[in-house]
Order: sequence, then structure tokens, then C-alpha cells
Amino acid sequence: MTSPIQTCWDDLLEDINNLDDWQVKRSVLKKQFLELIRQEAAPAIPDNFDIQREDSWEEDGYRVEYISYNVEDDERAHAYLAIPDGEIPEGGFPTVLCLHGTTNWGARRTLNYGPEEGDPHYNKEHSAEGKDYARLLVKNGFVTLSPEHFCSAARCPAEGPYETGPFYRKHPNWSAVGKYMHDSSIAVSVLQSLEQVNSERIGVTGHSLGGQGSIWLAAYDERIKCSAPSCAAGTFRENDQAHHWSRDYWYIYFPQLAQAIANKERIIPDFHEMMALIAPRPYFERLAFNDGDHLNQMHRVELHLRLHNIYQLYEQEEKHAFLVHGDGHAIPDISQDPLVAWMTRWLGDGDSLTQWRKTL
Repeated sequence: MTSPIQTCWDDLLEDINNLDDWQVKRSVLKKQFLELIRQEAAPAIPDNFDIQREDSWEEDGYRVEYISYNVEDDERAHAYLAIPDGEIPEGGFPTVLCLHGTTNWGARRTLNYGPEEGDPHYNKEHSAEGKDYARLLVKNGFVTLSPEHFCSAARCPAEGPYETGPFYRKHPNWSAVGKYMHDSSIAVSVLQSLEQVNSERIGVTGHSLGGQGSIWLAAYDERIKCSAPSCAAGTFRENDQAHHWSRDYWYIYFPQLAQAIANKERIIPDFHEMMALIAPRPYFERLAFNDGDHLNQMHRVELHLRLHNIYQLYEQEEKHAFLVHGDGHAIPDISQDPLVAWMTRWLGDGDSLTQWRKTL
């Protein structure tokens, strides 16, 4: 008889005997997730996004528009919108929101553009290094939107990129993750307002901070139909660097968790529970054994064994996948190419398995 596999993530299925049991637990976890990001402190969604085209230009096979739109009454976000050439298909193009990591010009990098002169991160490596996933996707028939993170680029604080101090002075009871989700959800609404976009076929991807955002947004916003994060850092448990989730400098994710993390208290929801909120929508995580601590990443692999059990409850196992490589905090070809296949399979037309094979 095959021995059962025990993991540190087994609490995900505690007292869960069927799908009805899970749906009850899921509703509790969703409420806890919104409490974690301090959703109650979020401002109202603007009545009018006032989408403006700041610039536009043509590329080989697609057009890029640099746009801005309201995210708060006194604040506008900026993003790069890429639209494939040719006739708009019936219903609109499938679309992917592309979230970037902690490079000030990260939104530009998703389309394989380097930094502009004077950028505070100008000296960072200029090559795409696989992070040009918006360019890759638009070349494969997707509309993409690459928003600039709220404390970078056009909204870069005087203190420097990804310094959240000014944000917390403005919103002391909110969280950076809550703000990230607020702005990203508005980006989904902006996409849904465009005639080129199929509003029922919107996915999300991202790397590093963008990978974290891809998990959180899919858990937060049910309009996200497919997600594929890359190198999304550690969890709360089984992570000897967990204090970085609530540090007191630079980018502060969850300011209220510092004491709980120091006391090694269980934080709910942890990442296996956040990912489970995405089910049964398609979820494909790409990670590396050597992205930080090896043992933490091995625990993350085990996490997926329990997450897959949730997809089994829905009888939709084909909608969960993960890929583990050894290239560190990067997007090698072995990670980048399946991204297109995954998005094509679940956001494109036709038989899903046929589409999967066609793109590999």
C-alpha cells in the first residue's frame, strides 16, 4: 500500500470531506484575506476612470499606448497597453494583465523596453532576461496591460522607488498589498471598458512582486479567469525570512503582522489558502528550487500537493499546474514558453488540450 504524504500544508483540508465543506471554509478564508490586506480602509473606486492616451507608437505586429486613468480622487495610474494588429475578433481579444517586479521601469521591461534617461534604476541590467512577457503575449494574439506599480515610475516617491512611507502617511490604516489590489482591480475594469478586449477572458501574470500580485489579484478579483505567477517569493510559515513581509523599511507589505511573525504565530490566510481561493479557475505557478532558501522552496512544492486536492474536489484537476526549475529568480525559456501555452489553453478558443499541444 502506498504511504500517504504528509506536509505542513495539510490544514488546508482539515475537516473538509466534500466540496460543500470547502465552499464554507472558502467563504471564511476570503473574508480573512480581505482583512489581511485591510480592505476596509480602501477608498471608494472612482466613478470615472477618465482614461487618457498619453502617447502611442507602432511595433512589429502590434500597437502600444501609454495610458493613464484615475485610481483615487487625487491619483492617476499609468500603464502600457499593447494591442495586436489586425481585425478585432468577435467578442474581443483575450487579455493578460502583466505585473512587474521591483525595478522602477519594470512596466517598460515587460515590453522589452529599457529605462528612460534619468531613471533612478537606470543602472539595473537593461536586458529583458525573460521578463518581456507582455511582448511575448501580444505577439501571440493577446491584448496586454502593464501598469506601473503605485510607488514606481510616474508615481515614484521622492524617497525612491518602492518606498511605501508616503503611502502609509496618506493611508495609515491600509496596506501596500491592499493598495496594489485596489489599483490592479481598477486596471481590470479599464481593460473591460475597451472594445478590443474580451471582458470574460482576462488573465494575469507577473514575476517577483508581480508574481505575488498575480496570486493576490486572482484571489481578490473573480474576473481574473487564469493566473500564472513566476518566482513569487516565500510563504508566511516555513520561511526563515518571513519578517520581510512586515519589515519597517522600504516596501512594507503588511505593517500589522510584525509582532505575529516575530512570535511565530500562524497567519491566516497563508499562501496555500490564498492560492486555494483561486480554484477552480486555472492556476499555473512557476518557481525555482534555488530562488532563495532551498528548503523553503521545497516546502512550496509540497504546498502544491495539497492545493491540487482542492482542484480534485472541483473535479477540475487539469486547471492546476506548477513548474519547478533551477535557474533562480529568473524566467528561463522553460518557464516563459509554457506561460503562452497556459494562457492560450484557458483564454483562447478551441479544445483546451488541443490548444495546449499546439503551442508547445
